[in-house]
Amino acid sequence: MTTWPEHYPDNCPPEYAEQPFGNIYRFTNRINPKHKDFSSYYELKPGHNWGSKACEARGLSVYTTMEDCMAAAAAIPALKKKYLSKAELPPHSGAIAATPSGNTKNHNTFWSLISAEELAIFFMPIHKTGTENV
Repeated sequence: MTTWPEHYPDNCPPEYAEQPFGNIYRFTNRINPKHKDFSSYYELKPGHNWGSKACEARGLSVYTTMEDCMAAAAAIPALKKKYLSKAELPPHSGAIAATPSGNTKNHNTFWSLISAEELAIFFMPIHKTGTENV
């Protein structure tokens, strides 16, 4: 049985969340991701009332395909200023589930069982999303 941090709300991650398989992608603020790029919204603002998004706030926004990343960057202009990195995470590193939003139907949330420092080691930079190479 997986033990999630005590600050997670009940039923978080949701029952339908699965172990990540294959590559996952994350937009980051720097070309070489650092642990700051893998802190959840909850970790950044633990006193904030996240309401119905309390569970998602404890996870990280990720995508499972490069195509989904490009669609997200096209739908959300701020993402074009970000960098993209990818990782193939080890077994039992956390859970992932689809959490579509109004802008990106292929959005996922990853709830990590490993630290932000460890995640930074797994994620490798790809390139800046706003370039013509995307």
